[in-house]
Amino acid sequence: MPVLHRYRKRNMYYVFTEIQGKVITFQLTGEGERKLRSAHILPGKTFSRALLLDLYRSGDAYTTGKGLGEIEQAIEPGQLEFDFTKDPEPETLFPLCGLCASPEDLHLVEIRDSKHYASVLCPDCRGQKKGSIETSIPLPLVTPAILGRFLEMKHIEKQDASVDNFQALLNAVFKNTPESSRKRRKTGQRKLFEPDAKSVEIPPGDGR
Repeated sequence: MPVLHRYRKRNMYYVFTEIQGKVITFQLTGEGERKLRSAHILPGKTFSRALLLDLYRSGDAYTTGKGLGEIEQAIEPGQLEFDFTKDPEPETLFPLCGLCASPEDLHLVEIRDSKHYASVLCPDCRGQKKGSIETSIPLPLVTPAILGRFLEMKHIEKQDASVDNFQALLNAVFKNTPESSRKRRKTGQRKLFEPDAKSVEIPPGDGR
């Protein structure tokens, strides 16, 4: 199960969880911290993956792809404790990279090499495909409507399993929580599909 932690020198919080056998660090926006407080989640306490997924989908929990090294320098050694007891919510709730199955800093990308298709890729795999990527959108910005528009406007007829899985996740989340569709981040969405924008790389902000 995810574990909430607090930075040693900053009044900010982050989350450790385990996905696909890897310890993943999620940063939180101020709104994400508020939501956890309202759910009575305190530092050192575990909570369900479903709640973390909800924060991820609202853009209030995000990964940066930096791993634990930089985080460890900012916290007390005693804080690096994990309590990943068995979570009833499967880790497959989270979207994964279409090439390496990493959950870190994912983008929805348009790839045009020998084939023209859509995929979900992590930073390392985006680097490997750099010359073939024409559009790249941070996954927390993607709603069902944006995904549909992306596929239509880019004339993408094929998508790999990572997009299929993410699309199914989007449909489930927005069907079960209709209010969430009104809470998506609006910043930058108007410019995601500018005709002359070949590649969009927008790092997730911390909402501060």
